[in-house]
Amino acid sequence: MIELISAITGILAVAGVILNNYRLRVCFLIWFVSNAASAGIHLYSGLWSMAGRDIIFLCLAVHGWIIWSRKRRVKP
Repeated sequence: MIELISAITGILAVAGVILNNYRLRVCFLIWFVSNAASAGIHLYSGLWSMAGRDIIFLCLAVHGWIIWSRKRRVKP
């Protein structure tokens, strides 16, 4: 089951990158899910450094969502 969830998170991460290439803000929502699930898997498996990386990526996705939200409001 862990392998399936891990594969899904990888697919979601790639989908997030593709959506980011098209400058679609929804990419951050996909990364929220992907990074949170990956962090959970890595915490469960005892892979602390990988979980730390995923938590940092999750924080960066939150930051990106906020920054892109601000830019959206500033447009004339």
